[in-house]
Amino acid sequence: MALYLIRRILSLLVTVFAVVSLVFFLLRLSPGSPLYTLLGYSYSEEGRAAVAERLGLNASIPEQYARYLGRMFSGDLGQSVFSGQPVWTSLAQRVPVSLELAVLAGGVWMAIGVVAGCLAALRRGSFFDGFVRVFSVVALSVPSFWLGLACVLVFGVYITGVFPVGYVPPEQGLGRHLASMVLPSFVLGLPAFAVVARTLRGSLLETLDRDYVSFATSMGMRRRRVVRKVALRNAAIPTVTVMGLMLGMLLSGAILIENVFGIPGLGQLMVDSFRRQDYPVAAGCCLAVAVLYLFTNLLVDIAQMVIDPHIKESVLSGTETS
Repeated sequence: MALYLIRRILSLLVTVFAVVSLVFFLLRLSPGSPLYTLLGYSYSEEGRAAVAERLGLNASIPEQYARYLGRMFSGDLGQSVFSGQPVWTSLAQRVPVSLELAVLAGGVWMAIGVVAGCLAALRRGSFFDGFVRVFSVVALSVPSFWLGLACVLVFGVYITGVFPVGYVPPEQGLGRHLASMVLPSFVLGLPAFAVVARTLRGSLLETLDRDYVSFATSMGMRRRRVVRKVALRNAAIPTVTVMGLMLGMLLSGAILIENVFGIPGLGQLMVDSFRRQDYPVAAGCCLAVAVLYLFTNLLVDIAQMVIDPHIKESVLSGTETS
């Protein structure tokens, strides 16, 4: 197990290095420069050269890349071109906000999706089953940005005072803060609910149709016990995989939702840094998203091995399939 974790962590480090390198070169090769934002278009060559030297932009791209890697491996992600604030400080301020939004959206709506998927499978063909299937299709079909703007319009103009439209920091009251996170977590978590509910329903129905489930029931085993001990355990494997992928998508989807609702999280910081071509902050945001996404996938793999011992045996013996 320890060898497997070491191998996975090394592969994660290689992936993170590739992401950071790709972002670095794409930023440098894209049109424009942070110098234009800092100085405007009416500047002297002497002033431009002085600012470029201060920011390290006067060197060639390979030299800038070597300097950046040297600082990154020493734990220094640089400073913002515009505010001068260390990137680590900016990430420490923004990442907890995005994680809170992702946890609220994923934890609440995925839990609802698990319950809805189980009940829909156990009541196949009922009104509730049809409602879950139709609602899941609608939830996946509605664009998140449109739904977010609709919520802002409805609760900000027509139905005021129910949920705050805009971010309320915890310092202004925990109740108002949580109320301000209801709408963005709903918009962000609705697709996760739909995917989890449909996946669990399909997996559970397929498991319930297996011969060993019918055999266990015919031998006098109570159906509720068969569902809880056998069917749900097998159906949980693809569902956990989907939930892990959805958690990663929640982190990336938060970029759009944070800008719609004005939430000062990692997504808003990333959009601002790319818009202003703030190279160190943009690279730091991509690094944070990549680490969180890959770490989530690692936790999903570990959860799968805990649920199904056969997966653990195949992984540890090196015979796992991709």
